[in-house]
Amino acid sequence: MIYLKNSFLVFLTFFLIFIEVTLNTFFSGSDYVEFLPFLFYIFYVSIYFFSRSSVFVIILSGCYFDLFFTENFLGYTSIKLLIICIFIHFLYLRLSGGIALEFLLFYLAALFYKFEVILPSFDISLVYLFVICLPNYFLFKILTSTLRRDVLSAKI
Repeated sequence: MIYLKNSFLVFLTFFLIFIEVTLNTFFSGSDYVEFLPFLFYIFYVSIYFFSRSSVFVIILSGCYFDLFFTENFLGYTSIKLLIICIFIHFLYLRLSGGIALEFLLFYLAALFYKFEVILPSFDISLVYLFVICLPNYFLFKILTSTLRRDVLSAKI
């Protein structure tokens, strides 16, 4: 059953990566609009469900991303995603919670996630990343509050 669950998560993350690349290709004509559902997933996993099985899913997702959507060598994105997960998980466990801290962690995760874009012009890109992070973080909060809601206990 564990293998079936992990296989399902791998295919789900493949689909999530495909959706992210497709939507961001569609939005590529406008500046400051970018949708990052795979970063939502990485951030959610690193905060709430980081374990050995999630490492396997992240490695395979990174390899899939490298094979089909980047010009990087195989394993580069896997390493980057694992560093993001470990770093965010470590900081989340060590620091006291709150919405400001969670947004800062999301911003750091987005900074590591998009650092190839940010590196050429560092000063302008930080503002660009902040503008991208605000709506994406609020979408993440809406999704996490929806995922935590207990549907079976709600009265109709």
